[in-house]
Amino acid sequence: MKSIETQGKTVEQAIEIALYKLEAKREDVNIEVIEQAGLFNKARVRVSVGTSSEEETKVKELVEKIISLMGLNLNTYVEEREKDFLVNVTGEDAALFIGKHGDSIEEFQTVVNSIYNKNKPREEAKRISVDSNNYIVKREETLTNLAKRTAGKVVRDHKDFKFEPMNSYERRIIHSALSEHDKVITESYGNEPNRYVIVKLKTNSQKNKNYDESKDYFDDDHSKDAPKKNEYVSENRSDND
Repeated sequence: MKSIETQGKTVEQAIEIALYKLEAKREDVNIEVIEQAGLFNKARVRVSVGTSSEEETKVKELVEKIISLMGLNLNTYVEEREKDFLVNVTGEDAALFIGKHGDSIEEFQTVVNSIYNKNKPREEAKRISVDSNNYIVKREETLTNLAKRTAGKVVRDHKDFKFEPMNSYERRIIHSALSEHDKVITESYGNEPNRYVIVKLKTNSQKNKNYDESKDYFDDDHSKDAPKKNEYVSENRSDND
């Protein structure tokens, strides 16, 4: 199934834009209204063309079953892509589904992947990526920009920077955003749920081209001793950063 998400001053305008981009007729598509137009926002729709594959249907049924058990009122869209399934969840209980800093949506994604891929050979397993109202996309953009600003501050002030505790999803974004930075590295410290990221200047040896940066950037499960209290600057963080 192929789909596209568009915006417009009205729902109808958003639909027409999607039909034009898909080169499809209205009678041949499925239309999902994600958001009505308001005083400060545009209408947003998802228009899909084609039929669902057998695996798309299985994923959709699994997701909807879990959501039903959670007692939430939500709509589910599933699209099979080359490397994964995209699951987008919308509706009046979307905020509860996402949770604080995305904790709930991350846990939901872990559960869905565990159930769907259980007992499957590794070569047949396929990741299920879960989002809701573009929260993940927006959050990744926000954290990526924050990481880059923080790196600039560390380089300018020559002082390590400590983020407040983040979940594993948010930490991975920070690590990834700065993975190719030529002057700073990122490291995770502490234990869940208080595990956090520190951005620090690279040493001369770490600047060497033979230095294995992946150890610092992505070995997030590698425990490190926490620095002494008050050794680093802490930042107040919110979803609107």
